[in-house]
Amino acid sequence: MMTVPEHARTVIIGGGVIGCSIAYHLAREGRKNIVVLERSKLTSGTTWHAAGLVRRLRPSASLTKLINYSIDLYGKLEKETGQQTGFLQTGSLSIATNEDRLTNLKRQVSLGRAFGLEAEIVDANRAKELWPLIEVDDVIGAVWSPEDGRVNPSDVTMALYKGAKALGVQFIEDTKVENIEKSNGRPSAVVTNNGRIACEEVVICSGLWSRDVAALAGAHVPLYACEHFYMLTKPLGEITGHLPTLNDQDAFLYGRDDVGGLLIGSFEPHAKALPMDRLPDRFSFDLLDEDWDHFMPMMEGALKRIPALETAEVRMLLNGPESFTLDSQFMMGESPEVPGLFILSGMNSTGISLAGGAGKAMAEWIVAGEPTMDLLEADIRRFGPEQNIVKALHERIPEVLGKHYELAYPGRQMMSARGIRRSPIHQGLKESGAQFNARNSWERAEFFAPNGLPSPWKLTFGIPPWRDLVGQEYKAAKETAIIYDQSAFGKILVQGTDAMTFLNHICANEINVEVGRIVYSHILNDRGGIESDITVQRLAAGQYLMIVGAGELVRDLAWLNRYKLDANVTFTDMTSAYAIIGLAGPRSKEILQAASMTKIPDFRPFRFADIEVGYSAVRAGRLSFTGEEGFELYVPADQAANVYEALIDAGASYGLHHAGMHCISGLRIEAGFRAWGHELSPATLPLEAGTDRFIAYDKIGSFKGRDALITAHTKSIKKLCVSMIFESPDAIALHDEPIFYQDRAVGQISSTAWSYLYGRSVALAFIDAPLEAFINDSAIVEGFEVEIACKRFRAKACLNPAKIAFKGNIL
Repeated sequence: MMTVPEHARTVIIGGGVIGCSIAYHLAREGRKNIVVLERSKLTSGTTWHAAGLVRRLRPSASLTKLINYSIDLYGKLEKETGQQTGFLQTGSLSIATNEDRLTNLKRQVSLGRAFGLEAEIVDANRAKELWPLIEVDDVIGAVWSPEDGRVNPSDVTMALYKGAKALGVQFIEDTKVENIEKSNGRPSAVVTNNGRIACEEVVICSGLWSRDVAALAGAHVPLYACEHFYMLTKPLGEITGHLPTLNDQDAFLYGRDDVGGLLIGSFEPHAKALPMDRLPDRFSFDLLDEDWDHFMPMMEGALKRIPALETAEVRMLLNGPESFTLDSQFMMGESPEVPGLFILSGMNSTGISLAGGAGKAMAEWIVAGEPTMDLLEADIRRFGPEQNIVKALHERIPEVLGKHYELAYPGRQMMSARGIRRSPIHQGLKESGAQFNARNSWERAEFFAPNGLPSPWKLTFGIPPWRDLVGQEYKAAKETAIIYDQSAFGKILVQGTDAMTFLNHICANEINVEVGRIVYSHILNDRGGIESDITVQRLAAGQYLMIVGAGELVRDLAWLNRYKLDANVTFTDMTSAYAIIGLAGPRSKEILQAASMTKIPDFRPFRFADIEVGYSAVRAGRLSFTGEEGFELYVPADQAANVYEALIDAGASYGLHHAGMHCISGLRIEAGFRAWGHELSPATLPLEAGTDRFIAYDKIGSFKGRDALITAHTKSIKKLCVSMIFESPDAIALHDEPIFYQDRAVGQISSTAWSYLYGRSVALAFIDAPLEAFINDSAIVEGFEVEIACKRFRAKACLNPAKIAFKGNIL
């Protein structure tokens, strides 16, 4: 019988590649007394049957950085530990059989250039040279990425294990976790079938079992398993060496050579969910049953692409479970419900390629107490407990796997598990032609089609089919008024005798204002990076209402509670208690007055007043995220429908028009307003985002992040956020496209929209600093080029959006 130590500083639950990587990197950070618990043997679970593919390019700079660190590490581990990792730089070949796929591949090539990664667009003949076994009659182009490769997953895991063990980490196998005890809300001990370990922190990286293990501590980890298939053949005479990884995403297939034969895997469009109660308790190096009926459609595609498979002898159809998340991005970070409990899981079939970099980032997060790099895409705080419902996961996760190789057109939607969270005015919006998309489980109106969707309706990387519909919304915002729903925004009531003092320390702007004021502020980390952007309403001496983005609520509540310490202050989630109805445009106040039998007072921007609308008393804030004159109405949820109806009735004679998120986003980009997750992130300083005018450096008492900002004043900042306008109407950027200046990569697009005012795309972007041309913020700088799908388009930029929008010198 295994014995466990009585105490450890850190207990890591899971001995796969992720757990071993975290242990290795934690030890390298100098952390002592680390114990890794494995329910079976190291590499069991998902790790041992992973395909081991590693591709350097990911959708963002942060994720690409993690992958590149992993690949570099795997190449060095053998020298350090004596354990081979099986790393081979074979390259990868991605083929396209239709124009949209080729466009998507070209966009990836352009994105890679922003990170210094080069790939080559090749024709069908060259693709055939690189992968002689494939049929290319229907191939119209391909991308060759020579720096990609593969590893042996078990060997990588054992190399990390040996490296960690040499640094003092203790590994204990055949030990199942039965409970996680807590004291004062934090993990205090891990109870196993072999004894109890008192500890100070716990890290969960248990793969498929992470959701269940986290539940032992009262934490939410919304992931779910699917059956995942690949076929192995016996050796083929046609294979005499290593081949690149092959991606035929139009056929949902990937492939590579494997000990002289072939490995052919799929991300099939109709995947099979796997409830965990189907797995035996001792499931470790086991597999699920073969299912040739399910795999056969992919097999037919594989036979067409690789004719040699017709005579190949099949060794096995491997069916191994894999866990996926709601947005196909992995989860990492400190649990928002249980401080001191860390999670790295839900790898979405990228665990091997991400393990090195993600393990390092997780170790640094644990030691530093917060992320040391921008990890927003993977931050577990993007999910709330309402997203951890088994029925929704069971329905949604197979669709997530199925869309893995589907073209990610703008406007693409998930169709399963819809309608989870609905605004109190959802039905009215629906009857008015709202076309919804699900974001953070909320149904949010993207645009409105009062007469139904026009035909034909086809998603595209080019001109979106909703352009004319959104144009009508834009026109109303400029000429009459628009009404839009913001009920998904988070609402946090902050109360207590220390509420003002606490918020003034957490917020970078001055919060000690008179009752009736609204303050826009950043919440900063100790590096001066933007952890959140919020508005704060002072309701009374010791009472404030914070309005936060729909995706920021969980992280903001966790942040507030973390730094509360002994302050006499409480935080209450009021999100479901109130609807927020937006009204913007030159006639918005007239409409508001027409919907009320009492006089709407005159009050200045960033103030609020209690008014009557319809049959209800509401709080009206004088602000708008559109750049137009407008109001936000904060309405008790049970009265929102009557207020909405009163506004619609009153607005009929004023040209009031519904507007969705596409219109609101376009208006805010045109106005130069920064948005969370685009221009604002924990790795971005207000000085870089151009929002430092909202920093109250001289307010009484210091605020979190102030010292870092003052230091930054004396140093060169790394980037600048600029407004940008394209020269050609044919330039349709999405996000992240690389920007060039004098043929040198200098930045990336962060947000983009079509400008109905100028008939071309406008954008917000980050460019490297300093660029001498931007010393004068009134300068409009020409000479930029933005690369979209391997084609460059000329653009000009300015620090001040008003200058570029209204100087009359667009071309």
